[in-house]
Amino acid sequence: MTSSTSSTSQAVPREGEAAGRRHPAQCPARRSGLRYTGLLALAASLALAGCTAAPAPAPEQSAAVPTSAPTPTATSGVAPGNEPLTHDGRTVAPSTGDRCAQPALPDVRRVLGAVAANVQPAEAQASSKDGVADVVCTFALAPVGAGEAADVGNALLVARTTAPDQAALDGLGLPRLMMSPEPVPDLGAKAWYSVNRLSGTTEYVLEAANGLTVVRVTVALPADAAEPENLKAELAELAKLS
Repeated sequence: MTSSTSSTSQAVPREGEAAGRRHPAQCPARRSGLRYTGLLALAASLALAGCTAAPAPAPEQSAAVPTSAPTPTATSGVAPGNEPLTHDGRTVAPSTGDRCAQPALPDVRRVLGAVAANVQPAEAQASSKDGVADVVCTFALAPVGAGEAADVGNALLVARTTAPDQAALDGLGLPRLMMSPEPVPDLGAKAWYSVNRLSGTTEYVLEAANGLTVVRVTVALPADAAEPENLKAELAELAKLS
């Protein structure tokens, strides 16, 4: 009897309690507010998780920097024992002043006359490949600013090529780079002279072989310059002095 009475009393709500309780369907505003608050909390937790879990961006990779020295384009200032290679595989040799001692500057002025009125000391370039050695001496025919290179379109160029043997000499393909070569008997059977008329420059070229050495003397002048007289004979004399 006591047990039955207790169960009945627990099942019956107390006065005012039933009025205070409502079914969830009877409180739509409260339910919506709870749902909105829950969504905000969920969104915040996901954002926090994304911030803490996402890996840090990898640092940008810069372009690889070559470690080798750049290919030289000239031979001046190269220390002995540290000769690099040019882009075409030539070994750059030290450029010392004595490589261009001949022809001497006074001889250049004497032989070329007015053409060499403003001639400058020579710039030397030296290189070798497959045993063939080249030395090029460039005498600017006009003043050159400090730190500037001579204009090869207005210059005297004296080049000496030395081959290690006859086969290498034959491989040069003499005469080289001549538009209309003509023989120069005074310098032997292997000597030629040509005038190369280019778009902005006219080249007066003499090339002569003596043994395994080839001397090539070129006077390059602007295309609109007057053609000097007796230049073929003058270049022949410079070739003998070289």
